[in-house]
Amino acid sequence: MTVEGTYRAAIGHDRSHVIHPFSQLATTEIAPDDMYVGGAGCYLEDARGNRLFDANAGLWCVNVGYGRDEVVEAIREQAARMSYGQIFARNANLPSAELSARIARLAPEGLNRVFLGTGGSIANETAIRTVHHYFRLQGRDSKRLVLSVDQSYHGSTYLAASLTFSGNYHETFHVVDVVHELRSPYPYRAPDGLEGDLFVDYLVDDLERLITRLGADDIACFILEPVLGAGGVIVPPEGYHARMVEVCRANDIFVIADEVVTGFGRLGYFLAAEPVFGMQADLITLGKGISSGYQPLSATVVSDRIHDVISASEDPDRIYAHGFTHSGHPVCCAAGLANIDIIQREDLCGHVTRVGARFQARLRDLSGSSLVGEVRGLGFMAAVELVANRDTKALFPPEVGISGRVEAYCREEGLIVRPLRQHIILSPPLIMTAEEGDWVVGVIERSLDRVESDLRSGGLL
Repeated sequence: MTVEGTYRAAIGHDRSHVIHPFSQLATTEIAPDDMYVGGAGCYLEDARGNRLFDANAGLWCVNVGYGRDEVVEAIREQAARMSYGQIFARNANLPSAELSARIARLAPEGLNRVFLGTGGSIANETAIRTVHHYFRLQGRDSKRLVLSVDQSYHGSTYLAASLTFSGNYHETFHVVDVVHELRSPYPYRAPDGLEGDLFVDYLVDDLERLITRLGADDIACFILEPVLGAGGVIVPPEGYHARMVEVCRANDIFVIADEVVTGFGRLGYFLAAEPVFGMQADLITLGKGISSGYQPLSATVVSDRIHDVISASEDPDRIYAHGFTHSGHPVCCAAGLANIDIIQREDLCGHVTRVGARFQARLRDLSGSSLVGEVRGLGFMAAVELVANRDTKALFPPEVGISGRVEAYCREEGLIVRPLRQHIILSPPLIMTAEEGDWVVGVIERSLDRVESDLRSGGLL
């Protein structure tokens, strides 16, 4: 069979057998330019032979770029040496031990214990279950409620989806009832008259009121993305993180920093919550960029305070009864170690700091479009929020498909962006150059102009 025939057959198999995540199953139809067959650096190649700049880095994850020989070789060597090695109970393997030590050295002081998993949802589930285990061991079973903010995204397993208040999760699937929602730290859509410190006061008051209503003795933890990714790259107002942590500390509520997206260089730091936002967390969850997507890998970093309690009991019925077949998988961990080596050797955090400043400044130029309500972001993480009316911030009706229109025109010029409700999301590989960043912005600018022209001619604007 020819290469073209192979791809055509694969597309047929996809249409007949694959359930696509986060898709409208009734209408999803895969074409050759939807199937990727190769990747190098910041670029993907589709089944038609088109070369496309991936400004999504996959799903926020291909931080060091596609086709890195160092990572591929580390995977090959470890798979040849020992393809699997479980770490339940008194079992261990070398890569998982080395990776855990590397992560602990990168983490803030006092967070030295690492649980390894295979995805961000698992990392967040692990954090919640670990906190619940901690309080149960102390005889405080009532402390089990979890606080999460509107527009957040924490995963799609049962509990992780319950933590998520972005999109229509809670309308389409059942959720668990231990999670309670806080107002989103979304400055662009803050209530009228609330800006800066006043908006932070408003959000902190919301937290304090919810704690009073639920009772601090029943609340276990608060989980927060330092920057809300899938909610639209929402950067909370200055001072928000530290003040929310302060309230939680005063009420014996643990703080979980979900750095599945923001970790491993995307904001110019290996871990961004504390150095960028002053958010001192008790647990940190990691994924995506931890292996740059080369292998499924995640980590939950746990404070010494928590570990001292959960490791103290010698009661055989009080074991840490949590884990997965592929926890600490040696091949995945080998990929993670090689990935960290690249980020450190090539100073990708410094690169993101330098190039990210220019990239963010260039993106702000898009604010001249009548379709753009706000451009926001940090480092190599950004969103363009599209509106029907800049004065009122009113959104286009869903049937207009505004972000999809912009994405389609970007695609024609060889650029992959992520249309997400009213947003165009950008999270390019950390190896993107300044010149490539300028090109990305130029493509989006031209695409916005074309969409605006279409809307005006169609009477939709």
